[in-house]
Amino acid sequence: MWPWAVLAAAGVGYTAGAQVAARIRLAVRRGPVRPQVALTFDDGPHPDYTLRILDVLARYRVRATFFFVGRYALELPDIAREVARAGHALGSHTFSHTHLWALGPQATWREVAEGVRAVQQATGVRPIYFRPPWGAFNLAALGACRRLGLVAVLWTVRGEGYRWKPTAEQMAREVVRRAHPGAVVNLHDRGGFPDTPQRVLEALPRMVEGLRSRGLEPVSLDELLRTGHGARSAGGPVQLQ
Repeated sequence: MWPWAVLAAAGVGYTAGAQVAARIRLAVRRGPVRPQVALTFDDGPHPDYTLRILDVLARYRVRATFFFVGRYALELPDIAREVARAGHALGSHTFSHTHLWALGPQATWREVAEGVRAVQQATGVRPIYFRPPWGAFNLAALGACRRLGLVAVLWTVRGEGYRWKPTAEQMAREVVRRAHPGAVVNLHDRGGFPDTPQRVLEALPRMVEGLRSRGLEPVSLDELLRTGHGARSAGGPVQLQ
C-alpha cells in the first residue's frame, strides 16, 4: 500500500505543493507605495476583441500587459504585433493553455518554452512575464521560469470568477472596489465564458475612470514593477499585495 501513498504524496507535491511554494515566494514590496494598478489580459490575442480593447486603452492613454497563448499569437501575428507596437508589455500564457497540473516535467517545459518562443516569433519581442493557465503552477513550471529568466505573475483582483458571471457594470464596480496600490487585475481579451471579452470591453472604460477617481493609475507590469512595488527577479512569482 505504501508505494501508492508515496506516489500520491509526490503528485501532491508536484502540483499543490508547487502552488504553495509559488505563493510563499511572492515578490516582497520594496520602496514607496505608489497609487498604481496593473491591468493584465489573458488568453489572447483574439481576432476582434484584442484590437477593440487596444482602442479603449489608447483612448485613455493606458498601457497594460497581455499574456498571449502561443498558438493564438502564431495564428494572429498581425494583432500580436499591434499590441507590442502600442507599447504594452507582453507575457506568455503557455503555448496551448493546457492546465499544468495535467502535465509532467517534459510536457510542462515544452508548454512554457514554446509559449515564449511563439510570442517572440509573432511579435519580435521576447516576453519576460509568465502566467500559467488558471494560475496553476507545478514544480516544473517554476523551474522553467527560472531557467528561462521569466517573472511568474499571478493576480490579486479578478474581473470575473469562474462561478460568478457579472455584468459589465458589476465587473467594473468589483475591480474598482477591490483595487489597491500595487494590485494586479486579471481580465480576458479571449477565453473565460463565451461572452467574457465583450463584457470586459464594455467594462473597461468604467474601470479606468473608476480607478482614476480613486487616485489609482492603471499601468503595465513594466511600469508597476519599475516603481518599486515588488522585486523583479528571474523565476520569482509576483503577486503584489
